[in-house]
Amino acid sequence: MKIILAFIDWYLPGYRAGGTLKAFANQVAHLEGTYHFKIITRNTDYCETTPYDSVNSNEWNRIAPNADVFYLSEENTNYSNLKRLVKSIEFDSVYIHGIYSLYFSILPILLSKKHKPERIVVTAHGMLGKHSLSVKGSKKKLFIKAARIAGLYKGVIFHAANEAEAEDIKEVMGRNSNVIVAEELSMKVSLNEWIPRPKNKNELRLVSVARISPEKNTKYALEVLSVCKKGNLVYDIFGPVYEEGYWKECLEIISKMPDNVKVNYHGSLPGEQVLSTLSKYHVMFMPTTGENFGHTILESFMAATPVLISNKTPWLNLSEKQAGWDIPLNNSDLFVKTIEYLAALSQEDFNIHSQKALDLAREFMNDKSIVKQNIRLFENE
Repeated sequence: MKIILAFIDWYLPGYRAGGTLKAFANQVAHLEGTYHFKIITRNTDYCETTPYDSVNSNEWNRIAPNADVFYLSEENTNYSNLKRLVKSIEFDSVYIHGIYSLYFSILPILLSKKHKPERIVVTAHGMLGKHSLSVKGSKKKLFIKAARIAGLYKGVIFHAANEAEAEDIKEVMGRNSNVIVAEELSMKVSLNEWIPRPKNKNELRLVSVARISPEKNTKYALEVLSVCKKGNLVYDIFGPVYEEGYWKECLEIISKMPDNVKVNYHGSLPGEQVLSTLSKYHVMFMPTTGENFGHTILESFMAATPVLISNKTPWLNLSEKQAGWDIPLNNSDLFVKTIEYLAALSQEDFNIHSQKALDLAREFMNDKSIVKQNIRLFENE
C-alpha cells in the first residue's frame, strides 16, 4: 500500500479548524484500504494553546486503520525537527494542506523535494480564491509573487475541489500550473431515514456552524436578521471567534435586535455533534463570501436541514431542487423576504424542503466517481 506523507496545521481530534480539517479527515476515511497516511500536525486545536489530552505529543499515534499522526508540540515545531521527521519516513507521495503556513506548507514542500517523491500535491482549500485573497491581500499576494519567483511550486500538483477553484489557482499561480480537480468527500456515515421535525407557522429556528469571521459573513447575517419584522426567529451561532474586533461589531448588532429575533452564541461545536445539532433546526443560515466546497452546507443537507446561503459556493440552484436558497449578497432584501417566507411555512410545506435537502445529500454521497477522483491525485497517469 502506498504511503502518503501529509502536512496540515490542525487535524483530529481537533474540530475548530472547520472545512480544511473536515475535508482531509473525510478523505482519509474514504481511502482506507487504498493509501496509508502519515500525518504531521500540531498538538493543539485551532485558536487553542492547550495540547490534546487524548494523544501523545511528539510521537506517532495510530488514530485510524490507515492513519498515523505525529503531533508536534509548539517548542518542537521547527525546521530541524521537520527535517528529521521527513528523513525518517518512507513515503511515496506528499500531500500538503494550505498555502501560507511556514511549518506545514512552505518548509514541507522544500524538504520533500529533496527526497524526490512520486508526487507533491498541494490543496489550497480555497485560499487562492478571490474572496480569500481579499482578506490581508497585500501580504498574501507578496508571498505568492515571491514563491513563484523562487520556484517553490515547480513540479507541484495543485488539488482543486471544483473547476472554479482550478481556474482561481491558474489565475494566481500561472496558466501552466498542473491542477487536478477532485471533489471533496462527505463524512463516511450512513444517513438516517427522514423524520419530520416540529415547525409551527410564524416560527423559525436558524443555525450557523462556522467560525466567526468576515469570510463567513456573520455580521451580514445579523444585519439581515435585524430588519426581519415578521415571525418569531431564533438564530443559534456555533463556531470559534476568529477576530475579536469583528465579533464586537457582531455583538453590537445583536444588542439592538428587534423583539422578534433572538440570537444565541454557543461557542465551538465538536465534529461528532454537528449532524445531530443541525437536525434540531429548520434552516442553516450562512451567507458566506465564498466557499470552494462548503462542508457544513453538505452536512446540513445530511441532517435534512435546508440552507439559506449566498451564491458564492458550488451549491447553486437550490430553490429549484427545493433544498435551500442561494442568494446574491447584493440582494439583502431577498434574504429578508426569504427568512420571513420560511417563518410563515406550515409543517407540511416545510417537510417538503427538509426531505429534498436529505435527497440532495444522498445523491451526492452515492456518487462513486468522487472517490476515484481523489485516488487520481496520487496516481501517475
